[in-house]
Amino acid sequence: MGGIGGFRLFGSGTKKVLSPEQQLNRDELGQEKVDEEVAKQDARYDAMTPEQRDEYYLHPGLLTRLKKALRGQ
Repeated sequence: MGGIGGFRLFGSGTKKVLSPEQQLNRDELGQEKVDEEVAKQDARYDAMTPEQRDEYYLHPGLLTRLKKALRGQ
């Protein structure tokens, strides 16, 4: 069995093998998520005035930095 007291510490030890079609679908879904995030960022950028862009990207305040951190940027 392995581990302490008959319990495994790190999963089952077997990996799920994906078919080529499943791998392609997974990769396409990941790319869709990336494209969606880029579209949101583009929309945010396009909605800003040049002054807002300068403040947001070049000299962000504390609130802006927190918002970016929450978004994972």
